[in-house]
Amino acid sequence: MNDLERTTLLARLARQIAGTGADQALEWRLCRAYLAIMGGDGAAITLSYTDPSRVTLCTTDDVASRLEDLQDVLGEGPGPTAYQTEAITTADLRQRRGPWPLFTEAARDIPGPAILYAVPMRPGPSVIGVLTVHQDAAAGLPDYEQAQFLADAIGAALLKESPSSESQLQSGPWSTRAGIHQATGMVVVQLRVGPDDAIALMRAHAFSHNITLAEVAHRITSRRLRFSDGAESETS
Repeated sequence: MNDLERTTLLARLARQIAGTGADQALEWRLCRAYLAIMGGDGAAITLSYTDPSRVTLCTTDDVASRLEDLQDVLGEGPGPTAYQTEAITTADLRQRRGPWPLFTEAARDIPGPAILYAVPMRPGPSVIGVLTVHQDAAAGLPDYEQAQFLADAIGAALLKESPSSESQLQSGPWSTRAGIHQATGMVVVQLRVGPDDAIALMRAHAFSHNITLAEVAHRITSRRLRFSDGAESETS
């Protein structure tokens, strides 16, 4: 995937978040944005999937909630496997046999889902969680490379303590913190979103371009980078 394709995906993510009600939690809107871009009927974001600190941040519908609960209780399914193998994992619930017999059998009792995709979120050197998508029809994710990139970008948007980015906002030099705050305000105005959404999009942009949050802020405040409802554009 080239820089233009990555930038285009992030622009679509920004548009989807901007078009979703600000009264909803960021995690839920990121789930909805992922569905709108990649396709699917419901989604969930779960961090630390097989660890004792496992937590489901959001589910978009009751089916997604039940599928996450099943995998938590049974300790098997595409979510735990994706977290452990760091690879996109698929469960076809129409098949009688598969690698997760208990989960597959129980999931078939839930009306609706035919396919479940689990995409690991890897915004840094290790996976932090899994974004799962269920589909009523086996249409498949449009592009696995795009699905993985967008899941990683969403992971970066959710990450609260990234050594290369968020720590600058909390403990960096005053000029750096001020620049990030100023850039956040500009993105708020450009997209008509809240500050949390704005900083999340800036984190995603920093991740996708392998630069620091401070550099993203500098590009925004120097008007080299602009987010808008229609696009994310950058000039040299």
